[in-house]
Amino acid sequence: MLVYTNVTVREGPYGGANSFLRALLAELGRRGVGFTADRDEPADVAFLNALTNGLEASDVEALALRGLPIVHRKTGYRGRGIPALRAEVDGMIVGDRLQLDFDPHVTHSVFQSGYSRDVFLGSGFSGDFTVQPNGVDPAVFNTVVRPRLRSPRPRRWWQPGTPVEVVISTWSTDDSKGFPYYRELDRGLRGRRDVRVTLVGRVPSGTRFGSIRVVKARGAAALARYLQRRHVLLQLTSWESCSNALIEGINCGLPVIYLDSGANDEIGEPYGVAWNGSLDEALSRLLPRYDEIVARIADNPYRIGPVADRYLAILEAVAARRPVPA
Repeated sequence: MLVYTNVTVREGPYGGANSFLRALLAELGRRGVGFTADRDEPADVAFLNALTNGLEASDVEALALRGLPIVHRKTGYRGRGIPALRAEVDGMIVGDRLQLDFDPHVTHSVFQSGYSRDVFLGSGFSGDFTVQPNGVDPAVFNTVVRPRLRSPRPRRWWQPGTPVEVVISTWSTDDSKGFPYYRELDRGLRGRRDVRVTLVGRVPSGTRFGSIRVVKARGAAALARYLQRRHVLLQLTSWESCSNALIEGINCGLPVIYLDSGANDEIGEPYGVAWNGSLDEALSRLLPRYDEIVARIADNPYRIGPVADRYLAILEAVAARRPVPA
């Protein structure tokens, strides 16, 4: 099967959507799926992502006029993208409205969470759809440490009485990624030895932390190795359709403290606790359940294998112009 796509993946650290789509296309490729960015090349189906690479309704219409059935992966633009796309006009986010304009030409839509589905339904979406969360490559994001020149071993877990290593992971420097909370938290960490907080990624221009350590963004493999050396993921982002940073941390064995916003609770609740404004309060609820949570992580569904299976079933059904299996 040959799939036309507007997705261009980048190597190295470049945000959660890029990380997921890179893993998805690679996994589908291992299942025999080919991809092309050439609109003139005969293809069986189109797989379009959000508004990637300036995708417009006229582009989607042109594909449909060629007789190409279309799968569109929708992403909520509240709190993401350029200001023009995240702006709210007449009660709707502009980037969301632009994606809804595609729908007369879209055969099947994919939402990354029940939260994202509900946002689009509330904005007027109607059509065939599937809710399918993202997944990560378990060969990269896992709980097995592979030191150079030494045998692989299970990662080390937190032990009572030792400092708790908390990690924040973000590529984006947007304030919606939790930075107002992190700035406030930073002021309360001065002199603490029982809790250490590190941010891996990037911070907004002008932001300087006094207690939170900041280390540079890393590619997937290096990021996974870093996460494997921490104990808890702090994820206070808003309006996420499906946070890749959240599922990367979970797959590296990190119980999570998450802001109950967007799809965070939908994904993180089985593997952590909601943020109520205090790191100490959250840890007081999380750490007594630490062993229980890390045991549950082993069976989490956010792995690219079963996710790619679902996408393949969708693409094959749409290409054959038959109903997508439930």
